[in-house]
Amino acid sequence: MMGLPQLPPGMSLAAYETVTSTNDEAKFLAVKNSAPEGTVVWAKEQTAGRGRMSRKWESRPGNLYSSIILRPFGSLADAAQIAFLPALAVGEMLKMFTPTSNYSFKWPNDVLLNQKKISGILLESGDWTQTASKWLVTGCGINLIHSPTETQFPATSILKETEINIPVEEALLAYSSFLFDWYKKWKISGFSAVREAWLKNAIGFKKSLTVECRGQLFNGHFVGLDPRGALELKTENGIRIIEAGDVYLADEF
Repeated sequence: MMGLPQLPPGMSLAAYETVTSTNDEAKFLAVKNSAPEGTVVWAKEQTAGRGRMSRKWESRPGNLYSSIILRPFGSLADAAQIAFLPALAVGEMLKMFTPTSNYSFKWPNDVLLNQKKISGILLESGDWTQTASKWLVTGCGINLIHSPTETQFPATSILKETEINIPVEEALLAYSSFLFDWYKKWKISGFSAVREAWLKNAIGFKKSLTVECRGQLFNGHFVGLDPRGALELKTENGIRIIEAGDVYLADEF
């Protein structure tokens, strides 16, 4: 690849033309090569990209596909809060390149533009029983210029919604830098600042939602995130804490 971006201090870049998935390559580097924290894996194309719940992630050239290796201390439950950081980084990137765009975050880890999905996140971890094997891989796909058509939720691209074509190398530099900045803030200050920033742009906050969780549907009002990042849903039977599931807005269900 030509014209590789120069990442900030503390970060390094592993760039590829094609991989099965950047998460798979990052996990290999974390385990087999003991790659340091801040290693970013970037590929122009993925042949087996995936999102949450092993859903296929269409990965043609032109969009941004990257994963970063992190090695946080503390419990795995605390480290799971890192799943909120990529959304904040995508938001910062959008503010840089498309300052008037209408972006929002959808729990647990989607970024929307005009209420259509432009980005998804996949967090995977190593064995947390030993310090040497404590690693996280945070993968993110961002639809810069094209988007899939047959998806569970409506999808779009930044180009389609804003008519702004962000060069993939510039998007990678901005996104990775913002992500690492948020990671350093999280390590110092914990989840409270992340939670506050995420909720400021959360779609459906304080509104009616339907959440599908393990085959069950729950209706209520989205009233917040608990200290671990689980969704707090106010139902007719009280507050229900939901740790995993799919959120549907009123006009999606």
